[in-house]
Amino acid sequence: MIILITTWGNGYTLESLVKGTYGVATPKFRVMSYNRLFRSFLLPKATYIFADLERLAPWELRLAAGRYETMVEAGLRCLNNPARSLSRVELSEALYRAGINGFRTMRADTSPMPARFPVFLRGENDHAKPDPTLYDDQTQLEAALESLRTNHVPLRGMLVSELETEPYGDGLWAKWGTWRIGDQMIVEHIAVDDTWLVKTGDHAKVTDAVAQDEHDAVAANRYAEPLRKAFDVASIEFGRADHSTVNGRQAIYEINTNPYSGYFVADHRPVRRETQLIARSGIAKALDAIDTIGSGWVRTRANTTHRPIRWWRPGFITPRRP
Repeated sequence: MIILITTWGNGYTLESLVKGTYGVATPKFRVMSYNRLFRSFLLPKATYIFADLERLAPWELRLAAGRYETMVEAGLRCLNNPARSLSRVELSEALYRAGINGFRTMRADTSPMPARFPVFLRGENDHAKPDPTLYDDQTQLEAALESLRTNHVPLRGMLVSELETEPYGDGLWAKWGTWRIGDQMIVEHIAVDDTWLVKTGDHAKVTDAVAQDEHDAVAANRYAEPLRKAFDVASIEFGRADHSTVNGRQAIYEINTNPYSGYFVADHRPVRRETQLIARSGIAKALDAIDTIGSGWVRTRANTTHRPIRWWRPGFITPRRP
């Protein structure tokens, strides 16, 4: 069994694996909230994936890291060490230093002075589509940040990101999705749109040429090795990277530790339907490889960050504030 640990209300992302609607056979899959994990010391024998790490408050992240330590000590297989896995700003800086990315992301509340423009703004913990407005110089950026404050939006939690993109072709921009599950890399899909800010993409804009390129990339696992290095830098063993080709190399925008993959809906085009099955079969095979076989329960201990209080719940004990 595999158990995905998520923040409260965000366990819907891989519901297709839980309900068996993924389109291909997968191991037994369940979802658990951090709220439940933090107050549980007797755990089902399973592989545990620590997801949603960027959504955790600092004190929650410390608790999660403590639980990871004691669960591994008890013999459970766990992916994504909360004390080591990088997200957003930390990841962006690490990828830049490693020479993988050519752009940087910085916090809006640190008087950022980007080395290059244009830049755009986004929330650090957001998974919604960012504001596509681009700022072409330092003056425009500072005016935008002041405007946020004027409109009662705190800068803490806001990010400034240098733009790194180029057209895919035929008036389209593209974003690829590539998974890592344990040691396996799986190129899953392409999303295209007629704007530089590609979020979910527009299926209507996937031409036959785009569909064929997607098929070739998925079948050959085209971006597996370039993306493996990024996942290694991030210390992330389970997640999906959003990336695109810029100047002949892959620009990695983020690695989502709780990626969405809905129930299987066969595409009306045979080539895309085949692509879907190749990608989902690859993901299912990778899940098989990390699956924990057997049943039973494993008792874990409390450590210095986590006391064995059965009735503990977030908010009951006031966390330390930054």
